[in-house]
Amino acid sequence: MKHINGISMLTQFIPEYSNQAIHFTGDDIEGDNTMITVFLYLVMVIIAFVFAITTGNTIAKEANVIGTLRASGYTKGELVRHYLATPMIVVLVSAIVGNILGYTCFKEFAVKAYYGSYSLPTYKTIWNADAFIKTTVVPLIILFVINLVMLVNKLSLSPLKFLRRDLKKRQKKKAFKLNTRIGILKRFRLRVIFQNIPNYITVFVGILFANVIIFFGLGMKPMLLHYQDIIEDNMISKYQYVLKMPAETKTEGVEKYCSGSLKTVDDKLKEETATIYGVKENSKFVHADIKDGGAFISDGYSQKYNIEVGDEVTLKESYGDKKYNFKVEGIYDDPATIAVYLTDSDFIKTFELEDGYFNGYFSNTKIKDIDDLYIATTITKDDLTKTSRQLILSMGSMISMFATAGVIMFMLIVYLLSKVIIEKNSQSISMTKILGYNNREINSLYITTTTIVVIASMLLTVPIVNVTLKYIFKVAFAQYSGWMPYYVPAKIFVEVPLLGIVSYAVIAFILTRRVKKVPLDEALKNVE
Repeated sequence: MKHINGISMLTQFIPEYSNQAIHFTGDDIEGDNTMITVFLYLVMVIIAFVFAITTGNTIAKEANVIGTLRASGYTKGELVRHYLATPMIVVLVSAIVGNILGYTCFKEFAVKAYYGSYSLPTYKTIWNADAFIKTTVVPLIILFVINLVMLVNKLSLSPLKFLRRDLKKRQKKKAFKLNTRIGILKRFRLRVIFQNIPNYITVFVGILFANVIIFFGLGMKPMLLHYQDIIEDNMISKYQYVLKMPAETKTEGVEKYCSGSLKTVDDKLKEETATIYGVKENSKFVHADIKDGGAFISDGYSQKYNIEVGDEVTLKESYGDKKYNFKVEGIYDDPATIAVYLTDSDFIKTFELEDGYFNGYFSNTKIKDIDDLYIATTITKDDLTKTSRQLILSMGSMISMFATAGVIMFMLIVYLLSKVIIEKNSQSISMTKILGYNNREINSLYITTTTIVVIASMLLTVPIVNVTLKYIFKVAFAQYSGWMPYYVPAKIFVEVPLLGIVSYAVIAFILTRRVKKVPLDEALKNVE
């Protein structure tokens, strides 16, 4: 800069550290990385959960064999290793195949997403240690821990209990009496629910996990579009000019202001830029009762950093050590930005500037009488919404993937758990067949009961998922600059249960076929 200035007049200079052409892509991908990581671990917990349920069902079916082996001298540790080996081998093989595919054909998915968003040079595929740890090592640890805890708990019973197929740690209490005025079929369904409460609780938890992913997929795009809307609705002015030096204009309706930037100071969140405004008291653009000696912060700043009125915020120089403290006197309604609002006199005093200093204009019309040489930046609606448009563009294909993965997870979980319930009640189903009940009547007892539980679970988990996702999105978007308020449109709360019901209709049809295949002689086997 000094060298060029010595040769010619330098009109503009952008240092590397503030050049968005260099840094924006990396920062944006870092934010995407956080979101995908959250999604990955959510899916891995669900997969580990499914493995734990299916392995537990296998143990229940092989209880006699386990009891015999334990009585013959096999230790609990040997059996734990035996039943842990299968899921670990499956996940290990999947991880190996996933790594191979990830570095070959599947990489084009990410390449197209980012080449469609940025002007990037030709890429070179390299092995990534961080990706290997996140996608291979951590999932293996998650699966190992969850299944190990389940197996140690399941196999802690005595050999005699396994031989008797009595896998309950607590003595079964006498079933409570149901009102005889309730119809026989209704009483039977209630009895099925009470006898399978642990299994139905598992169904509830499984649906909760699956609905989180479905909400994640269906709610992402509406939230980004809502983000664009609130940016437009909360713009201070249609045109916001930042000047290199004070310059006068004859444009009517403009208002002078001061602006600068400082870095946030927070131990939990990464450092980001906060815009500092110095505005006139009773400003016609910034509608906040800001007084000398006090500061307002944006609603986005308050939500992201959990700051309330009366708190004190600390900011520091971008390239220095000096820190500034501001007492929060109010929250300004701007949910999408990280900003602090002072009076212009407080701004000048805080940053030790000359009286009358200003470096910007708020205006609802375009200013045409200031030379471009004096204008550092012109901020319009297009500039403010570019982040959300960028996210929609870069994550469009990934958003659809989330929704599809959620539906697949839902169907997989509900099918496996419902199948477990049918298998655990196979003796009872066989007995009802011997007593003369036909398949349609048996379906009304078992499949209908499960259907009621599934539909109730889908409806009950929706508000829980909403609260859970609010926290997940806060974690996911914490790595992005600025703030994106959590928002789910009302229609999503209807679409998710409807999607679940339609998906379950397919599962229920498959389950009716399983009921039909239960043999009559099942009731004569394993009689306790």
